[in-house]
Amino acid sequence: MNKKLILVVLVAACLVAGFACVYAKHTSKPAAEKPSKAGVKWILTGSVFQIEPNMVLAPDISDASTGEILATQRVTGQMGEDLFSVVDKLSAEIKNDLSLPEGARKEVDKPVKDVTTHSPEAYRYYLEGLDYFYKAYYTDAEKSFKKALEFDSTFAMAYYRLAMIIGSSERKEMIAKAVTYSDKVSQKEKYYIKGWEAVMSGDYTGAIEEWLKIVERFPDEKEAFFWLGQSHYAMRQFEEAVRYYNKAVEIDPLYKPPYKFLAYVYDHMGDFDKSIWAINKYISLAPDEANPYDTRGDLYAFNGKTDQAIESYEKALEIKPDFYMSLAKMGHMYLFKREYAKAESCYQKLSSSGEKGTRSQGRTYLAYVPLYQGKFEDALEILDDGLAADGMEQAEGEQNAFKHFLKASIYWEKKNVNSALREAEIWPEILKNVHPRSPVDWRDIYACILAESGEIAKAEEVTRGLKRDIEGKNPIMMCSYWLAIGAIELAKGNTKSAVAHLEKAKKQAPYPFLRMQFFLSKAYLGSERLGQAVTELEKALSRYDISRAKTLIWAVKAYYLLGITYEKSGWTKKAIEQYEEFLEIWKDADPGIPEVEDAKERLKKLKIKS
Repeated sequence: MNKKLILVVLVAACLVAGFACVYAKHTSKPAAEKPSKAGVKWILTGSVFQIEPNMVLAPDISDASTGEILATQRVTGQMGEDLFSVVDKLSAEIKNDLSLPEGARKEVDKPVKDVTTHSPEAYRYYLEGLDYFYKAYYTDAEKSFKKALEFDSTFAMAYYRLAMIIGSSERKEMIAKAVTYSDKVSQKEKYYIKGWEAVMSGDYTGAIEEWLKIVERFPDEKEAFFWLGQSHYAMRQFEEAVRYYNKAVEIDPLYKPPYKFLAYVYDHMGDFDKSIWAINKYISLAPDEANPYDTRGDLYAFNGKTDQAIESYEKALEIKPDFYMSLAKMGHMYLFKREYAKAESCYQKLSSSGEKGTRSQGRTYLAYVPLYQGKFEDALEILDDGLAADGMEQAEGEQNAFKHFLKASIYWEKKNVNSALREAEIWPEILKNVHPRSPVDWRDIYACILAESGEIAKAEEVTRGLKRDIEGKNPIMMCSYWLAIGAIELAKGNTKSAVAHLEKAKKQAPYPFLRMQFFLSKAYLGSERLGQAVTELEKALSRYDISRAKTLIWAVKAYYLLGITYEKSGWTKKAIEQYEEFLEIWKDADPGIPEVEDAKERLKKLKIKS
């Protein structure tokens, strides 16, 4: 038996025993002192004396704060004895020597292979996957978890982790298998699986109920506190999210995930200084990982600091060149800076990736460059080429659907109603297979297209179906319903009603969506609420994120809309600046765009007056 596998299963024994510990080949005391700073109560250290013919393990259990040896065991496995049986002996010794929590005491009575896997190789790959998972190296993690399943196709927790990171079309299958094989895991892990199953259905309240069961039984279970924070964050209950994240890091100050999301939550709460404190703490814990720098890049991007964002994304890519999240976002930053060649270079690298899904994503983003410049015919050609390549590679997932969405938005802008509606009817069908549990599938945008195309009755029918699928089941996604209703009211000329619905959408949205901000600004402008229109548009144009990149036409037209709002407010200089910005971005746009011609006329008149 491989010595590395033995150490892996010793880690499993610690996990089954239900307490925070570290297993290592005999270490010096300074190295062993580090876990005490992390809230670890006990440390398991020791040696593997021999493997064959008999396995001999000699661990010591010490107090993490003092280094005092509390217990010493010597566990011997007889010739031919199953490795997991030896670990069970060790677990029993740990139980007898320490005063474990009641929940952990019950868990430890179960054989280790009955609450993990019968395959040490599977568990080794699972732990490898966990390491990648916590670094946000999801492609690597997916490979490791799938490798674990090659050794044990009934490994419930490998399916559970895959359900969090795998492509959308496979998530339902992964969580279903985790549930199917959950009779092979501990009660604590059952709660985790049920919790994630609830999340995938949009039932965050149900997920919270499952994770609260864990912390009631295991009060030092940091990951459960983290997921409680995640659920409250998703529900826009930011104070509660902060409380649970802080509880997780109180248990283990070296636990990295909460710091990342503390940074995001503080930013949502408008406290940029605290968000930077949190991300710098994350970086100090993981200076050689890409993800903290990617997160820092996001924070800068959210606050209009594109140069600092690019610098952080570059640092992430320096550490891990295939950290494609940063590569995509860096491309978006260059796009917004109008450094189109650099943006295209980033997108080309994505389209040349070794991963099929990433290649499809890159092919979508290549259309962003002409789309942002108003070169709609060029963008359509690139999207059609991308769809053809997706078909050849059988990459007909979310990015494939998004290409149809972009085509619909272009046709919509070109007033080609029939083509826009044809494309808009394609993407929901694709998404039904990709996101079988998603109640939205961009139907809010479909309703918007229908409404602005004059198909009010059909738009209202789509919206009623959306409400039926969401109301009472997924409160967060009700923002999509309110957006659709607001857009319909706006198309009907009922600006007061539109404002009321769109304000509800904004309040319930998990984060600022540019499309919501754009429609709300139009409603404010239509009802002569100029100050609120200015505030909303200024916020939208100061934030550089994926939402803005996904709605590039509205992102550019927001400058035009802000120019009109400033002009109506009597702020001539500011109006001129916005019209000039708008016209600079679309200086090489396709001919015949009404807003371009109108902006030129308005700019000319304002300059004469000033």
